[in-house]
Amino acid sequence: MPKGASARALRLACLAAAITFGVAAQAADTRTLYRWTDGEGRIQYSDKPPTKFNGEVTRIEVELDSNTRPAARAPLIAPDVMRDVVPAPPDMAKTRRDKREKLDALVRVAQDKVAAAKAALEGGGDIHDDEQQVVQRRYAKAPAGKSNCRVDKDGTGKTVVVCPSLAPNDAYYERQRALEDLLKKAEEELAEAEYAYRRGVD
Repeated sequence: MPKGASARALRLACLAAAITFGVAAQAADTRTLYRWTDGEGRIQYSDKPPTKFNGEVTRIEVELDSNTRPAARAPLIAPDVMRDVVPAPPDMAKTRRDKREKLDALVRVAQDKVAAAKAALEGGGDIHDDEQQVVQRRYAKAPAGKSNCRVDKDGTGKTVVVCPSLAPNDAYYERQRALEDLLKKAEEELAEAEYAYRRGVD
């Protein structure tokens, strides 16, 4: 066979193969369906035309590639925005340091409360004007410096000296109990704060 004829034959063979591949690819990407309405009025579909049917049959070419390929889903958040939304991993050393400082501040506040409660209790011993009452005290003999005493007899007939004196009333003792309770509560809060500090830093 001449050399030119051989080259033409090769080109024709390549062209035929390309056409065959294109047809096959196109056939693989499409599908033929048939649609018709049967005698009972129901719409029917099939990949083969109906037999023994005299009505109208519609041929439908379905492109499989565009109908079966899932659409690409866009990300809910753009990648450049995602960097701003996703938080950076926490700095554990800074977290522990911040926690220790916070617990230490709570301990100091509790210590100040205890100091204030102690000062209030120590300075609250004086009797206020509305926290005292007059009581009659009995003595075997008149105490020095008292001029408003009187002589009386007790239940056994014994002579006693009775002198009026000022004494704390119930309001005074209630105030003292309140100051003591305040100190006790402050000390309990300090103990809790110190315990929390030890647990938080250990």
